[in-house]
Amino acid sequence: MSTTNLPPDVIEAILRVLPPKFLGRFKSVSKSWNSLISNPQFIKTHLSQNTNPYKLILVSHTKSLYSLHINNNLSTTVQQLTFPPRQIMWDQILGSCNGLVLAKDELDSIFLMNPTTRQLWKIPTSPYALPDDESFIMFGFGYDSSTDDYKVVSISFWDTDNEHNPDCTDMFISVYSLRNNSWRKVNNSPYDHAVGHLTSGVLLNQKLHWLTSRRVGYSSTIAAFSLENEEFDEIELPGLVDNEKGVFNELVILDGKLCMFGTPAGNELWVMEEYRVGESWTRVCIDGVEVDDVRPVCMVEGSDRDIVLGGEDEVVVYNVDERRCRDVRVEGLTGGFAIGGAYLESLESPKCISGVP
Repeated sequence: MSTTNLPPDVIEAILRVLPPKFLGRFKSVSKSWNSLISNPQFIKTHLSQNTNPYKLILVSHTKSLYSLHINNNLSTTVQQLTFPPRQIMWDQILGSCNGLVLAKDELDSIFLMNPTTRQLWKIPTSPYALPDDESFIMFGFGYDSSTDDYKVVSISFWDTDNEHNPDCTDMFISVYSLRNNSWRKVNNSPYDHAVGHLTSGVLLNQKLHWLTSRRVGYSSTIAAFSLENEEFDEIELPGLVDNEKGVFNELVILDGKLCMFGTPAGNELWVMEEYRVGESWTRVCIDGVEVDDVRPVCMVEGSDRDIVLGGEDEVVVYNVDERRCRDVRVEGLTGGFAIGGAYLESLESPKCISGVP
């Protein structure tokens, strides 16, 4: 029986469970299929039923982007990500959400991309950010379901070593709305984001999280910025973590849980089993990993015990139960690379959300 004899609701039910890369090809089957697969409601339903595994995104030393699928085979071939007609020299991955990835090129321009559909959207420069040559800047990216909008958060603050800055305590926070294609300034942060690493915010429960310090006493804490009300609150660190040095660790999301990773006395991972419940912090030791500057990235497909760890030019998998580390053989990429992060495949379109067909 051909697909033309199938009821429309049956066709839609079948298409909803197919991987995004196949649906992109099926748009050419017919006008009706193209219309269905391009429909924003279909895209959201497909995303909500998404069971596809995470893929790593790599930034090569030649400034190109590659995707990498990690499974139990521990041998995988990369796929180069190109966005014709542009040829962009990429510098850094700044975050991901629902299949969209925020990235910066070597000229400090910011782009929103879908690595699966190869759509690219250039984000205008925030008019509220401080001058690049006199300041530092951090970003965060996520989805606000209350407005059905994707938002980019920019936190810029003066370079304290620059003698020309007028006030080292000043910082400027602005939020970009993809739906409106515009920036606006929001209330300042009550925390000192200049202490610690210059990292992007990690996304969980529609909040962006940074390790930072309280301005009074400079004790370490986790600042959580809500994409809905655009305000900060905080989450306490694990009780056994040094309060002065905690800010120099790193936040990650593993298996949908907020985690803190650091190397003060070996690789140490703290997992918040229940969000915002301080008593639920659980310590996981990661032993025998001989990779410099390693950090957790995601879980292996189909496992909640195998952690993908990324280092400079290396990817390894660590099994929590066996306390065993295995190297991943990355094929198809000559030269070195840095781990940019992880993303899920989806049909989400930055252009359609911003109102561009």
